[in-house]
Amino acid sequence: MSKKEQSTTTIFVCISSKGGVGKTTVSNMLASYIYNQTNTPVNYFEVDQENQNVKSLSKSQILNPSLVALENLKKLLEESIMWEGDTVLDIGGNASTTTFINHLKLTGGFLAKTIYFIPLSESDQDIINAKDTHSSIREFDQESQIVYVLNKCQNKSNVELTNRQFINFHGSDILGVEPTTMDKHTTYIAMDYNTIYNVTGRLGKTIYELSSDNYDDEYKTVAQEFFKDKSNQDLYKQVRRLMFLKEMTSIAREVVEKEYLDLFAQIKKIQKS
Repeated sequence: MSKKEQSTTTIFVCISSKGGVGKTTVSNMLASYIYNQTNTPVNYFEVDQENQNVKSLSKSQILNPSLVALENLKKLLEESIMWEGDTVLDIGGNASTTTFINHLKLTGGFLAKTIYFIPLSESDQDIINAKDTHSSIREFDQESQIVYVLNKCQNKSNVELTNRQFINFHGSDILGVEPTTMDKHTTYIAMDYNTIYNVTGRLGKTIYELSSDNYDDEYKTVAQEFFKDKSNQDLYKQVRRLMFLKEMTSIAREVVEKEYLDLFAQIKKIQKS
């Protein structure tokens, strides 16, 4: 029995040495997956010396978010053996990823089962950095699953379009582009781009939470008040805000129903492998 089979906890690590590839978006999706499975708040750690995206999740009810400074990383990794329940680590790019991987190399990785998710977009540099991150993980961990996440797809259901968008990942014999080499413990998933990812941080919640919100009664009450006094600017602003929130919840529900549930099924299969 390997050391990673001695714990029922799974650690989901979202990591890439490249910034701006959607690590936080993917991390939020992973946390949503865990919550969907357990219905209990998820331990969520952001390790990033440059950004503090976790602060935007201040209104989340499904996360136990923590921001971890690089100088406290060693302590965090030491405490990981005590974690109960599946956990998400959102690792920042550049120095954060380098420091994180260097610490893991010293111990050979986490004691618990670990799945690494490496997000990337279609640019050449994203592919290069994703491959480098993969190689760095494999230097100390040959067993754990690594999942490339093709992020911001135009339409992942259109296979031909996605292959062209991520030609540097999938390769092309016509153009002489070699496909990304993947070992037996490496696979990939894909996520479509949606404008809602640009606003969820402002709302302080994950898309999964937003999909369950319902503003219908509040909207109806405020709208009725506004119709009695259309000169009331405060009520006007409230009506507009609630209209916006209703629209966002509709989009969030569509994302969950049309994409997240399928992704959850894929991740569950990977987790059990």
